[in-house]
Amino acid sequence: MVRYFMVIDLEATCVYPRQHDWEPEIIEIGAIILDSKLNEISEFQEFVQPVVNSTLSSFCLDLTKITQANVDRADTFPDVYERMLTWMRSNGLNTTSRSGNFTLVTDGIFDCNQYIQHQCKLCKLEYPEWAKSFSNIKSHFMYVLRARKVNGRTHNMSEMTEKLGIEMDGQLHRALDDAKIIVKIMKGIRGRRPGFAFNTNATYRPDWTLRFFDD
Repeated sequence: MVRYFMVIDLEATCVYPRQHDWEPEIIEIGAIILDSKLNEISEFQEFVQPVVNSTLSSFCLDLTKITQANVDRADTFPDVYERMLTWMRSNGLNTTSRSGNFTLVTDGIFDCNQYIQHQCKLCKLEYPEWAKSFSNIKSHFMYVLRARKVNGRTHNMSEMTEKLGIEMDGQLHRALDDAKIIVKIMKGIRGRRPGFAFNTNATYRPDWTLRFFDD
């Protein structure tokens, strides 16, 4: 069993109607470090200033409840990312290896394959080794509860918490609040399957192309 888990959620710029040439930029990072028993060790939350589409769309403002002032006052991704790496290392995480001492946990495959990938390309940063394999909580949920897809898609957070009998709290589409919900889902799964390992079950795909709500 790994020593740590790092649960991460990202919010990004978005528009509606959807545009296939839209370049999503990370505007908020929320992350929680847990020990192997799912006890919380530390939290991280910061807003990020977008540079390609610096003015948030009305759809994005309404969906996330992130304000224009939040991102205008924030640093750009390279600086925020460096502070996150410092936070990770200060809490004992090995950030230099794909097979380090922690497992990255996400809600679906978007955060790694779309948001982190695009942001690294935009900022000319190398995609992090520690995010090349990760634990998709949606797949674990479906496996443990033997759940089927809903209208051809995997379950969202509201549906997972409902099926697990977990109270939904916080603001959906806010990075740290969503990360906290993922932690609740992990604990709910452990309640059904004590000792469940949350092994990595997804990998970064460098050939990923933008697709909307494909989880």
